[in-house]
Amino acid sequence: MKSVPQLVSASTVALALSLGGCSAGEPDAGDIEPGQSAEVPSSDFESTDALGDYLRESIDEVHVHRESESNPDFDHEGDAERLHVEFPSAGQTNTDRKATADAVQAAGSAQFDYDVLMVTGTTDAGTWSYMFSTDSVDELTGGGSVVEADTVWDVADQDFDSVHR
Repeated sequence: MKSVPQLVSASTVALALSLGGCSAGEPDAGDIEPGQSAEVPSSDFESTDALGDYLRESIDEVHVHRESESNPDFDHEGDAERLHVEFPSAGQTNTDRKATADAVQAAGSAQFDYDVLMVTGTTDAGTWSYMFSTDSVDELTGGGSVVEADTVWDVADQDFDSVHR
């Protein structure tokens, strides 16, 4: 029978060997390359349906809705109007950053009211979410600026993400 230190050492060596080909700078297998920019819409969006139709071109199975459209208990006087962009995620960092950048870029062209953009991905490992105030969305998209996928999460006002960390 091996002692605990020998088992730990053997496990550490095995883990190091299995991760030997991985580096933090390389995308996961199946993930897109870093350095992507958001798709820029050619028109404004009058409704969440129009925004969702646009985002379906770049985000599979995306669902777009405002809190007031989906929550029967929504208090129009006191609750923040969240614009939700939700989709299944494989947990691939670059792909999820690109989807977030596309959502922020598109939200910048929304002609309907909302207070907070909430981009959420659901994976087998859990759910991740990044929240952007309308001021943050305006800052990222104003003046014809294009949202950069690699830095979009850094600008979020709040995040809940244990999947990518």
